[in-house]
Amino acid sequence: MTSRKAGKPVRHYIYAWRGGPRIRTVEGGPKPTITKADIIAIGAALEAAKPVPKDTVAGLATSYRASPEWKALEASTRDTWGRALDKIEAKWGEVPLRLWCNPRMVTQIVKWRDSMAETPRAADIAIAQLTRLLEFARLRGQVTVNIASGIPTLYRNAQRAEIIWTDEDFATWNSHDKVVQSLRDVAALAAQTGLRRADLIGLTWSEIGDVAITRIARKKSRGKRRRVVMPILPTLQLLLDDLKTRPRKSGVETVLVTSHGTPWSGNGLSGSFGKAVRETDLHHVDSDGEKRWKHLHDIRGTYATKLMTAPGLNLTDKEIGNLMGWSPEQVAEIRAHYVDDAAIVVALGRRLLGA
Repeated sequence: MTSRKAGKPVRHYIYAWRGGPRIRTVEGGPKPTITKADIIAIGAALEAAKPVPKDTVAGLATSYRASPEWKALEASTRDTWGRALDKIEAKWGEVPLRLWCNPRMVTQIVKWRDSMAETPRAADIAIAQLTRLLEFARLRGQVTVNIASGIPTLYRNAQRAEIIWTDEDFATWNSHDKVVQSLRDVAALAAQTGLRRADLIGLTWSEIGDVAITRIARKKSRGKRRRVVMPILPTLQLLLDDLKTRPRKSGVETVLVTSHGTPWSGNGLSGSFGKAVRETDLHHVDSDGEKRWKHLHDIRGTYATKLMTAPGLNLTDKEIGNLMGWSPEQVAEIRAHYVDDAAIVVALGRRLLGA
């Protein structure tokens, strides 16, 4: 296709086919001839335009991405799961779905998991996403069994009670020259509220009342979005008053802002926070001597531990769930996994002394 406009050089556009994608643009000169590179590009465009067979993993993934289940996910979740889904398509895309009913495929899945052993957390996410994908297929009669279900994880997650932020950690964080004020603010608000990352960066001043913070949690718990109602205690009020003084760009209503006065993005915060953790060398050493970096989410465990062990509070699972946006069932699990025996014994001792 040739385009001529007054006062401008002639332009030649080469398309893979009529109505197809543009392959090359040539400015000036005579009408170009098709080159070998053009032929290769046209072939690639034709290949990409081929309909994906619905009876393959690639076809299943396409259906999954268009499903109500996928569209109902938060953008950050779709981003994480989407990367895992890309890995699945790259590895298994052309494999027919009928083969996924064969129990012998389990060994192939385990081999694939083991090939990613150097990044165990990513390997587990990939297997978890494959499990969800096959369950999606099973519920629609495309496979008879979900053979990825029940495959053990590689990531050996220590008890969360062991990986919490201590007073010493906060002291290091708040005094280290590699930790900017905006990151200190994130940790401080997390410690005072126990909010998840998505809710920390999404919290707005309109959700801050005179006596409480009221927010619908961004992440679902047990399939439901929990309404978080959190009393504003004096220490939290002091922090909020301080956060109001941060420079922010016009129209920015989030409580937390970056050093540039803009709202945090999820990936931006995770990257900056993780880098600062390594700069400050905040880590936990487990019983096997393995070094584990502290995470933002571990502050949530610290907050939960304080709620569960605070003398005189005796909060129920439902009450803690209301404060943190968790379901009561999840709080019961957190008691087992986030609170270590030592914290319980200390709290019990304090209660006995006060009796």
